[in-house]
Amino acid sequence: MSKFYIYIILLMFPILARAQVTNDSRLWTAFSLKKEFNDLELAFGFEYRLDENFSHTDKILGELGAEYKINKRLSISSTYRYSKDNDFEDFSYVLSHRIDIGFEYEYKIKWWGIKGLEFKNRAKYQIESAPEDRNNDAFVRNKFKLDYKKKDFSPYLSYELFYQFNNERVINRTRIALGAKYDITKKTAIKCFYTFESRINTNNLEYNHLYGIGYSIDL
Repeated sequence: MSKFYIYIILLMFPILARAQVTNDSRLWTAFSLKKEFNDLELAFGFEYRLDENFSHTDKILGELGAEYKINKRLSISSTYRYSKDNDFEDFSYVLSHRIDIGFEYEYKIKWWGIKGLEFKNRAKYQIESAPEDRNNDAFVRNKFKLDYKKKDFSPYLSYELFYQFNNERVINRTRIALGAKYDITKKTAIKCFYTFESRINTNNLEYNHLYGIGYSIDL
């Protein structure tokens, strides 16, 4: 190997060392109850999440949310979350609170005569409590989603951006998801999905494979 290539490798080594990439596979399980009152929907959800290749409890959380349909295409929502986040390295946990408020726009697509296609764009602002040694996490999240509804089966494809407000104002997370919802009965449904998550603009890049399954009941 020539001296020139050795010199280039030595120059690039500190950059490569700082830009370490970690990969993880995670499992998200969820259960939710929903109740509609005309244009208002109330929901309660519980989630249990595993990380470290499904071997470690990552997070346990509960959510309370409300969504109000302003018209056929536009709705507003707000959610409160209480969670217990476990730290794998320190064998400790952090209790946190999160509040978000957002809007969602829906538009039915008539594409080559295919019925049931629907485009959704959801934008929301969220803030989460944090330990005393760091700032509260604040994000604006924007999610694009394409649904295909056909009888009891509804597959979807989505893409989401996380724009961080505190510390550095950058996009530091993206998610690409593919999933489907199946209506077991008129009141119960099961949802499965796979999400590829990239955590970027950090010292250590992180790629996560999120596998999820959820069960919901409409009261």
